Amino acid sequence: MKFLLIQLRRIGDVLMTTPSIRLLQESFPEAQLVFLTEAPADQVLRENPYLAEILILNRQQTIRESVDFFRMIRQQQFEVVIDFFGNPRSALLSRFSGAPIRIGFDFRGRNWAYTHPVTMSAEMTYAAQDKAQLLKPLGISASDFSLDYLTNSQEEQYAVELFEKLGILETDFVVSLSPVSRQPYKVWPAERFAELADWLVEKYKARILFLSGPGEEHFIESVRQSMHQQSLADYQVPTLGETLAILKKVNLHLGNDNGPRHFAVACGTPTLTVFGRPWAANWTPPQQTLHRTLEFDPGCKNKCFYPKCELECLQGVTVEAAQTELQKIINNLS
Repeated sequence: MKFLLIQLRRIGDVLMTTPSIRLLQESFPEAQLVFLTEAPADQVLRENPYLAEILILNRQQTIRESVDFFRMIRQQQFEVVIDFFGNPRSALLSRFSGAPIRIGFDFRGRNWAYTHPVTMSAEMTYAAQDKAQLLKPLGISASDFSLDYLTNSQEEQYAVELFEKLGILETDFVVSLSPVSRQPYKVWPAERFAELADWLVEKYKARILFLSGPGEEHFIESVRQSMHQQSLADYQVPTLGETLAILKKVNLHLGNDNGPRHFAVACGTPTLTVFGRPWAANWTPPQQTLHRTLEFDPGCKNKCFYPKCELECLQGVTVEAAQTELQKIINNLS
């Protein structure tokens, strides 16, 4: 069988499909799995052993290019399409593929695209668990929602050399800090991250290693300007795979709800994450203590009015609460 799996847009969303990819390959070992996504999210799938091919959709396509792309999809003669995304474009791609089995969520105005529309559970569940609901029409029941994101030897060597360059010793307690997000409703105040970083250095002699992506360096600078203690030096912005390799070597990851946090979850590094608008339960593996979260509900998280608010959900998360959670994590490390 030939499957087309669709998940467009963000890196975290693509990572949440990896348990489903693994389950499909286990259930249909002879199947050919092709994944359609957008750059740069394709990078998290490059070392995925279960995929035969990765297709990249250019969001800036001309009308002619879009027509050619749709025609290419149809010519592939997929037997099963699973649309994990469910926006109008992915629904149209699913329908136009001509696949006899097309599975997607029963979103209003889009269920016409699927032969098997699936009603999403009303319960608040982990995003990877939500996406795995789409496997039910194929008779697959999921219970393992661990994420698959792998590094290659070059990326691992990069991390080794970076730690040597920064003077990090094997005995050092290294905390990666990623205070970045391009969504304002996910950005905890920089001065609070700074206070927390200073506390980690003073109390635990932590070495603070900042993580950011292209164009996000100003988030790091905002935290540094508010810090009294010294952090590790800047270095060239790593690729996604190199970021994962770094996270495999640190002792603890701290930050906003963003890509590096999902990478840390994927490689088993303990995390503490501040959540604003999204519910933490939607983005945190259930029934575990390795990945802790902080969030505050001012009474409007279920009916968010952003941007017509003061982001009270973020302002309500205190440094003291973060220190309490960090102490729990660190005590479990020793």
